[in-house]
Amino acid sequence: MNGQWMGSVSGTINGAVILNLDSRQDSYEGRITVLNSVLENVSIVAQVKINKNEFDLNTGCFKGELYNFLPIRPDSIIGNWKDFPAITKDQILENVKIVGCRNKNIIEGSWETDKGYKGDYNLEFYSTNETSTYHSKEISWEEFKSEVSKYIQSQKFIYRGQTGRQDGGQWRLRTSFHRSGRADLFRYTIEDIPRLYRYISSIPNCRFDLKNPFELGALLTLAQHHGYPTPLLDWTYSPYVATYFAYADAPRDLSEGYVRIFIFDVDIWLKKNKQIAHLESPLPCFSYLEALSLGNNRMLPQQSVTMFSNIDDIEGHIKREAKKANHEYLKIYDLPVKDRAKVMQELDYMGITAASLFPGLDGTCKALKEKYF
Repeated sequence: MNGQWMGSVSGTINGAVILNLDSRQDSYEGRITVLNSVLENVSIVAQVKINKNEFDLNTGCFKGELYNFLPIRPDSIIGNWKDFPAITKDQILENVKIVGCRNKNIIEGSWETDKGYKGDYNLEFYSTNETSTYHSKEISWEEFKSEVSKYIQSQKFIYRGQTGRQDGGQWRLRTSFHRSGRADLFRYTIEDIPRLYRYISSIPNCRFDLKNPFELGALLTLAQHHGYPTPLLDWTYSPYVATYFAYADAPRDLSEGYVRIFIFDVDIWLKKNKQIAHLESPLPCFSYLEALSLGNNRMLPQQSVTMFSNIDDIEGHIKREAKKANHEYLKIYDLPVKDRAKVMQELDYMGITAASLFPGLDGTCKALKEKYF
């Protein structure tokens, strides 16, 4: 049950639904967002709890409840009901009982509120580990260099490199937070970030003001670069830095398969899509974040930028927005993994090595290992 679900709710209240559930010790808990609900067209968010002892593993059927309903303001922040005087007290929900059954990647069920509202819902699971199905093009290293020469003089585009899967497929664009099986960013903000900061703040030059969104972004970017799960996805302004990250962890002896390079038109994306910088925003977003490099000596040499996502299926989200805008935001190129030695040697000539991208002893040793072993 844990992960991200999307679908719709119908009945007395209608709207699109996003459900984010985490697995706790005795329950599944998280947040649900209902967009464009019948309550004066105000979107709402609520907490969700499904007790595991009320989940039948044989049938997939369960019972649960929703509570602590709050409205979402036009600026995408969760507000208070006093901000919406048109909604009377007797309209505000306090408790909703839900029942449903899961059949593979679909949940169907019904709901009924303390106000007498009732209806049905249908949700689809979006936290899959399946391979990417996004359209890509297989090209050679020489063709890739020729292709990116069209973009390299402009900062309209950002790049990301990924090593292929062991089964021969390609990983979907997905944040390390969502890959961990987590989905509830409210819990992440309340529990995980303060815990992370307690440890990181003991390191020299690693003090951050968590109320400042730029410094919070710097903390998460630093943690991300050292392996901590975050809802951030690393990108770079350099196609060749992206190529390094695509090939660096690929096994040297592979003769079949591909590594993947993503090219994202961030300039048009920023113009066409609202950018949301709040981790607790319940509205779906894939937002650009150019974080401060406080305590992080890797960001500048990697020409690093970051995208924040509260969406597990980033590629699906980009597809939907591309269709609405009639614009191709994302291009994907797959390069042969067998060319690893040649590509890494050329990148070395360009000065793109572990030593340059990871300042310090670890990077130096990794660069020497790459070159001589």
